[in-house]
Amino acid sequence: MRIGRSDVVASLDSNFGVSGVSGVSAGTSSSLPFLLEDYAGIATWRGHPIYNHEQVIGQIDSGARLDVSDNLITFAFADFQHALGLNNSSVAGNGEGPGYSPMSPEERAVARDGIQLWDDLIPQHFVEVQPGSGASSWGQNQVDIWLANTTTGPAQAWAYYPGGGQQYTRISSDVWTADPTVNWTNDWLNYDGYGRTTLVHELGHTLGLSHPGDYNFGDDNDGDGQPDPITYLGDAFYAQDTQQYTIMSYFRDQNSGGQAIDVSVGLLNNPQTPMLHDILTIQSMYGVDLTTRADDTVYFANSTAGNGVYDLSQNPFPFLAVYDAGGNDTFDFSTANTGVFIDLRPGAFSSATRGFLPLDQANAAVAQFNAVTDEAQGDFAPWTAAGYSSWINTVANIGANRVLNDTGVAGVTATSHRNISIAYNTIIENAIGGSARDYLVGNDVSNRLSGNGGNDVLDGLKGDDFLTGGAGADEFRYSSVGDGSDTFMDFVSGTDKIRLTEIDANTSLAGNQDFAFIGSGAFTGVAGQLRYDGTHLMGDINGDGVADFSITIANHASIVAGDILG
Repeated sequence: MRIGRSDVVASLDSNFGVSGVSGVSAGTSSSLPFLLEDYAGIATWRGHPIYNHEQVIGQIDSGARLDVSDNLITFAFADFQHALGLNNSSVAGNGEGPGYSPMSPEERAVARDGIQLWDDLIPQHFVEVQPGSGASSWGQNQVDIWLANTTTGPAQAWAYYPGGGQQYTRISSDVWTADPTVNWTNDWLNYDGYGRTTLVHELGHTLGLSHPGDYNFGDDNDGDGQPDPITYLGDAFYAQDTQQYTIMSYFRDQNSGGQAIDVSVGLLNNPQTPMLHDILTIQSMYGVDLTTRADDTVYFANSTAGNGVYDLSQNPFPFLAVYDAGGNDTFDFSTANTGVFIDLRPGAFSSATRGFLPLDQANAAVAQFNAVTDEAQGDFAPWTAAGYSSWINTVANIGANRVLNDTGVAGVTATSHRNISIAYNTIIENAIGGSARDYLVGNDVSNRLSGNGGNDVLDGLKGDDFLTGGAGADEFRYSSVGDGSDTFMDFVSGTDKIRLTEIDANTSLAGNQDFAFIGSGAFTGVAGQLRYDGTHLMGDINGDGVADFSITIANHASIVAGDILG
């Protein structure tokens, strides 16, 4: 596996939005940010059907299960001379054993991190046991998952599904990774590293998750004895078979419209956790953990999540999904120095990272990458100031174009795209932007959205929301009658705007009508009037003289007709 910066730059693209969906009538589009799954069952994406949740589970659930009758899943790291059970048997044809070696302390630490990520999702508890605990030398033991390296097995890694352990054999749920001496990427263990992704992926197999399609790394379709390239267009069964949706996929997130980037090293990023469809599937198989971060939790900046993968100070370029069991929770990107798009709807994707790091920290990340590469891969040159600045500008401009395609909001210079998702059964209540222009979107509950610096766009959607623009010329959106009674905390007349464009001001006429601002005077029974009494901005859309919606202006700012859009 050789990767290069020039290859990454050539692969970056700024397209993919609703225009990538085929077979949809014009009336199907939505004013909400684009989500591919909104078109499940009614359209295709790049020639592939868009699957619903039941279909996705059918692709990723292999049908195999660990025995969790005791509510425990045990794991251990092999560190004895022989390999394990059937894996060491030449009769069985499994070749890992002769090249067996124990995992390094660093590999074990990352494997434990990966196990904790799966533990967070399901009610069963993972417990590490010491090798030999309750076991004989040939695998008649009670350890559910063994992990080891090998030089004679897979090119990258493989694992066995649960349920394969016969009476005197041991193959069920074993994980074998290629020793880093034969595959350097298994020593690439930081949050952006492929070695970390590999371990989380293989652990998914040990629990019974399959690849989303009938493909494998070593597939030989033409019979020449050499593995053939596996491609999204040729081998994916459905549209969401990518790493944007599942860490069990072989296909880059770019294939379904995402584009996660490790800005410091200059590479496309690798998924760091079980992803949106992995969470959906594993919880359908084993149940849902109702204790995981069930209190109030802050993710990303100022993180209280208790895991470095959700902390921008440790993982500045997240590519992950968030499951959270309860509390009043916040996505905080207050340390971001480029734009972020945060979409708090369950099942939605956000485009948000730290932005970029200072030059010295970026070059420290490059040096960390170079420390694990082999001779065939070679090292990356340190960034020059000019080269790094040019790279950041390229990525930020592409990100802005992608967010524009998805949302219609220009100028949000996100340096990764659709890189963070929220589990379908998770509610995140609050979002905080950074110093640049951000677009923050709420959900169906009461949200607190804070733009901080930059000319931000805020839309709470449903629920009684509290919107704070912060510094800059901000746009406060109220998108639909019935979206709740929102409060705009710091509106500034002549600088900020209130957007009501999505609301039809006169429902008795065809089309979408604009409001007529009448100041502080009373409604006169004419549909489409908008009035402000110094505290509440109210609209009458049917002409009955009664407000059909009301927005509170918390700071009692003055409002004039020019402050209103729509």
